Amino acid sequence: MNKILKLAALVFALIMLTLPVLGEMMGSNEMMRGKAKEMHEEGSQMRENEGMRGMGFMHSQGNRFGNYVTFSIDNNTGDVMNYGILGITIFDSIKVPGLNFKETTTRGAVTGITNNDGSIVIQLHDNPAAVINIMAKAKASIIFDLAEGVNATREDNIVTISSGNVTAYIASGNATSVNIDGGNVSIGIDKGFTIFRASPVNMPMSEMHRGFMGEINSNRAGAEISVGDFDASSIVNYSKDTNVMIKSMEKNRMRMVVNSSNHSGKFIMMNIDNSSLMWNEGQKLRLYLDNKPMRQVMDEQELYNATDSSFWLTMMGRNRMEAIMYVANFSERQVDIVVEDEGTPTPEVTGTTTATAMPKTPGFEVALGLTCIVAAYGLRRRI
Repeated sequence: MNKILKLAALVFALIMLTLPVLGEMMGSNEMMRGKAKEMHEEGSQMRENEGMRGMGFMHSQGNRFGNYVTFSIDNNTGDVMNYGILGITIFDSIKVPGLNFKETTTRGAVTGITNNDGSIVIQLHDNPAAVINIMAKAKASIIFDLAEGVNATREDNIVTISSGNVTAYIASGNATSVNIDGGNVSIGIDKGFTIFRASPVNMPMSEMHRGFMGEINSNRAGAEISVGDFDASSIVNYSKDTNVMIKSMEKNRMRMVVNSSNHSGKFIMMNIDNSSLMWNEGQKLRLYLDNKPMRQVMDEQELYNATDSSFWLTMMGRNRMEAIMYVANFSERQVDIVVEDEGTPTPEVTGTTTATAMPKTPGFEVALGLTCIVAAYGLRRRI
């Protein structure tokens, strides 16, 4: 009897010893699954306490808290950890093996990660499309470790990522290999780029975003402009020879300047969800290129097949719109988005306006216009 009691006590002791370990393992998994949600809630509270509105990152102890995007950065390796969109964890990690991490910088709505010799640049943007662009000047591999419940499928060199209401894509124009193995998506590139981009979470889903990724792969996508609360803006360059600047934002007009050293046509994506450019029932939006009205097409596929400068748009509510513009050829071009009454005749062009010249922007750098002042507020708020 004593032997049986001793054996039972030993077994009980061993079980009790393993419970903390099992608890830590389960807790770790639960924490990983819930990390993006926790960070989104923490970041929302922090941003509210500091009076920060619209796109742009606040950061604390390696964590980045954006309006749309949250993640952490490993200060030793430069790995991106717990990447989430609106509280949904998409990637447990994003790694570039052999990165030789140098530094992290945050400026308004973009956080950059670079290596020692500048051959790898990773930029993570806080905008509705949650864009990540990775530029390599040498051979490299990128490993996206999918979070639990996130699925990946491949068609050609475009990988579709889906989780709940979030649909996103990974495109790599110079990919040497694209593999999906279990919970990892591995991209091999040779002196090229890799783009992660979600269908904007503030707009209804549309098939046009899959098509836009194809244009990125074909090097026909120039840039993406997002304007949000308090006119905070995010400008992403998809082509190293394209530069965009927002010149002004008024109640009935938004003016941009677009230039490119490559004279061939480029697509420009636009997402506006703010309180400045507004329209009422009976009003419409018209786009002008160098003061001349652009042709509006009825669907995005017609736009992707266009040979002349054209645009497609959808308007939602009084201050939300999404549009794609195709500029058929380049020097420096002025683009105006104008609110007009329905039935307003196409105005005659009486002259042209010369846009202010701008310095050339390197590939994947952020061109910050006048509307980025509020987004840069995060630079002054270091926690």
